[in-house]
Amino acid sequence: MTRPARPAPHSLMPLVTDPARLKRAARQLMRRSGSPGADAVTWAQYRNGLDARITALAGRLRDGTWTPGPVRPLVIPSWGKTLPLAIPAAEDRIVHRAVRMAAEPVLEATGAYPPWMYGWRPRAGRVEALTAAAAHLAAGRTWVADLDVAAATSGATPEEAMSWIARWISDGSFLRLIRIVTASLPAPLSPGSGLTPMLTNLRLTRADEQLAGLAVI
Repeated sequence: MTRPARPAPHSLMPLVTDPARLKRAARQLMRRSGSPGADAVTWAQYRNGLDARITALAGRLRDGTWTPGPVRPLVIPSWGKTLPLAIPAAEDRIVHRAVRMAAEPVLEATGAYPPWMYGWRPRAGRVEALTAAAAHLAAGRTWVADLDVAAATSGATPEEAMSWIARWISDGSFLRLIRIVTASLPAPLSPGSGLTPMLTNLRLTRADEQLAGLAVI
């Protein structure tokens, strides 16, 4: 089994509390339409007075007074089934995105993810996955085994989620913030949370380690 690299010793909280990075996170979220959370605040409304809102949010994150609001439950049809979502408030989604923006470069640098993982990862996606698949085929690999991990995005607890990220990141204040975020959700991997993609990938690293040495996408 691959041993994780030594967790990063530096603090990530200045990245989360930086108003410029929070504003960048907000603008990334505003590029996509999304259903408002329990606060009923839309991105169009949040954009009004954006600089003042972001400055105030950064201050609350720095002094530890930020607390997440309630989420709005929503059920949508998905592939013939129903998918329950938990929609956070607009400002909480900004915090989620800022946390991911701070954590993901560390996870990449410390080797948390295998090089053949193309889902929910910066600068990776369908095109890169198909290119890798074409290379495997060109190398003469013509048999395909399609594997699925059951309940990959359900059944987790906040403590489990903390353990996944603490394998790679040791910053106590940053981990406390993640604990606050996950404790406010119906489940840490609730679809709708901005942390779900990152936490799901971290959960699957244990399965990924069992595939070392195989041609995988």
